Amino acid sequence: MKKYIYILATVVAALSLASCTEKIGTVPGNDAFPVVTPYNYTPSSEYDADTDQRVRFVSNGKATQAYYLVEKKADKLAEIATKGEDAYINKVIAEGTQIAFPAEGVFETVITDMAGVYDISVVASDGTNKTMSATTFDGIPWDTTTSIEGTYKIKNATAQKIVGAASFPAVLQRHATDPTLYRIKGAFGPGTKLTFQTIDMEGEASRGKYTYFRIPEQKLPYTYGSYGTVSARDFGYWQGDDAYITDMGYESGLYADGYCFIAVQYYVSKGSLGYSLYDYFVPNN
Repeated sequence: MKKYIYILATVVAALSLASCTEKIGTVPGNDAFPVVTPYNYTPSSEYDADTDQRVRFVSNGKATQAYYLVEKKADKLAEIATKGEDAYINKVIAEGTQIAFPAEGVFETVITDMAGVYDISVVASDGTNKTMSATTFDGIPWDTTTSIEGTYKIKNATAQKIVGAASFPAVLQRHATDPTLYRIKGAFGPGTKLTFQTIDMEGEASRGKYTYFRIPEQKLPYTYGSYGTVSARDFGYWQGDDAYITDMGYESGLYADGYCFIAVQYYVSKGSLGYSLYDYFVPNN
């Protein structure tokens, strides 16, 4: 019996050692190897959250040097596939930006202009050992060459109070690869946007022909008292019935010159804050 107990104890010890070995270098604060872990956060309002990210690099205290490199994810994966991960680690060190950690081991920066899927890779070194970590950012590519500058006008009084104004300078932009997807950048102030998607349906009014569009449910960077985050959507999403958009006269429309009329409902988790018939985007020219 003792023989089998000794064998079992040996197996358990071996399994425990293997488990610990696999985890070395992966848990900040307890690692034998240098580790720097990157985290993504939304940047402050002077940046464009669709293409910019605030990145926090956290060291486990074992790294004497660290570098980060921003590159399209597809390019990174292709290079690793052809040259190997060790070669890519050396590339990050050679071409990347060195991180100067303060005493607490946390460094933050804002990385901009990432329109597409990017990897932010970071290599940590203690002079002998090197480890690489990464975080991925999926940036939305907007076609800035066809941007239309103008003013976003808010009709709903409650929404005006929440955002602090009845209108804001704004820019209408179309997605770089999806011609049906748009945003009004700055609709509710700096760092905000209203996104919408055109559908295959047209109407006509005094300004001419317009294309119907849908406003999916989207959170705005504002809160209303103790009721939490303010969101916006069109009447179809509000009522759970697309006929409100196509048949009942609550459509939103985009004209060829960029002029928009926008039937939008503002709401919090507890209920409606009212709606606008209509908000407008008015081009400068």
